[in-house]
Amino acid sequence: MRDVNQWLQQKPVEYQVPAPKDFGQIANDLCENALKDAKGQLHPLLRDAELDRLDERPEFVKTFKRALEQRIARKLATWHPGIQAVFQFNQTPVQNPETWNGSIHLLVKVPRLSDTLKILARRLDRSLVKYLRQLNWPRFQTQQSVLEVQQVTLHELSHGIGYGAMFSAVYNVPVQVWPKNRKQK
Repeated sequence: MRDVNQWLQQKPVEYQVPAPKDFGQIANDLCENALKDAKGQLHPLLRDAELDRLDERPEFVKTFKRALEQRIARKLATWHPGIQAVFQFNQTPVQNPETWNGSIHLLVKVPRLSDTLKILARRLDRSLVKYLRQLNWPRFQTQQSVLEVQQVTLHELSHGIGYGAMFSAVYNVPVQVWPKNRKQK
C-alpha cells in the first residue's frame, strides 16, 4: 500500500532555469537560428542581403517571425516542464507581414500560473531586445519589448475567460506553435 501512495503523489516539477548571465547567449542563438531559417527560404542570391533590405520582403519577415516563435516556445518548454502547449496570437489582425511591429505574442498553456515562467519570459525579452538592436535591424531599434508571454490555464480555456477567451475569437484565433505534432485537447 505504501508503494501505491508514493506512486500517486505528484513529483515536484524540476525547472531547468538558466543563469541570468546565459540569457544573452540564448537570445543570440534563438535569433541567429531564426534568421538562418528565414534566409534559407529565400533565393540564394538574396541570402546575403542586409537586414534592412530583407525586411522589405514579406516572406522573409513572416518566416523569421514564425521561426522565432517556435524556437522561443521550445526553449520555454525545456525550462519549464509544466508547459503543455504554446500558441502564437496577434493582438490585431495582421494582413501584411510588412506591418508587423516586431512583437512576439505567445499564450502558454499551463496547469497553474507560474511566477518562474513570468521571470524567465521577462529575462528572455530583455536579452532579445538587446540582441535584435545590435543587429541594426531598423524594425527593432525603437522596441522596448519584443516578447509577451501570457499564461492560460485549463480552467480559463474551458470557461472562455481571461486569455482563454481568445480561443473563441472569430478573427484572431491563436495558432499552436509547440508542440508541433500534438493537437490541443
